[in-house]
This record gives sequence, C-alpha cells and structure tokens, in this order.
Amino acid sequence: MALEQGINCYVSLEEAETYFETRIDAGSWINADDEDRESALVTATLILDENQFIGVAVSSDQSLAWPRNEATVLEPRIGTYITYADDEIPDRLKKATYEMAYHLLSNENLLDNKSQNFEEISIGTISIKDTNKDTSKVPMTPSLVRKFIRPLLVRNGSTSWWRAN
Repeated sequence: MALEQGINCYVSLEEAETYFETRIDAGSWINADDEDRESALVTATLILDENQFIGVAVSSDQSLAWPRNEATVLEPRIGTYITYADDEIPDRLKKATYEMAYHLLSNENLLDNKSQNFEEISIGTISIKDTNKDTSKVPMTPSLVRKFIRPLLVRNGSTSWWRAN
C-alpha cells in the first residue's frame, strides 16, 4: 500500500521532503528512493501509533491514533497549555514521524533485530568477536523521537496528585 496521509501516515512525502531540506546529516533520507521514503514514513507512523496518547480518537473507525478529542497538553517549548483541534495533527508528532522514518532508513536491520552480528562467542573466559565492530545496540525509538512525543503521551493513567507534607 502506498503512503496515504491520514490513512496510514501522519505526513505526506512532500512535507517530509521540506523537513529534510533543512535538516543536517540527512544522508540516509537523501540517498533513499521515494518508495523507500514512503515505506519508512508509513512504518514510522505504525510504530508511533503503538503509544498511548492523551485524549480520545475522534472516530472509532479512524485508522490512526490522531486526530484526537480532548487533547490538551502542557507544551514545554512555550510553557503553556494548548488544546489540539479535533482535526489537527500536532507538529511534534509530525517531527517524530520524520525522525523515526530517518532512523529506520539509517538502520536497515532495525526491525529484524539483526543490528548486531557476532563472528564468535565464547563462554569460558567470556569473549565476543563482533563482525561490525559495533558494541552498542541501536534503540528501536531514538531519544529525539521520544522527546518529541513525550508531552502527547498519557502518564500513569493521566491522573496524578501530590501531597505536600
């Protein structure tokens, strides 16, 4: 299925192209063809949609988690509460989609969980020989994406209170 904004993706390919025109270090995006870019954006949306977002879906038959009703959030960048319209996709969710797509394009085996290959593993005196010389595991969701969506997520059931002593 091709990218369909609002059906299987939060953004259009054109919006993503505009975003990556000014992003530094966008080589993985620039070197990908349009089919791979669209697939990365759709897959990024699929991954992001697994989060528990604030508010409620506008319609029970919508295919994506957004747009949402009753979505009010403290926007950390401006330090005030904002309420998203029931037909609005937050800019921070769009940015998270772009960055998640970039992450997928930059780490080709991420979804296969094959980002690390070993030539040799020993138990006695413990030794590991890494074929790609990469000892760190690539996270499924990069920290920049988590920062973008954090204000949009439900926190511990969304109701919390504190008692001062």
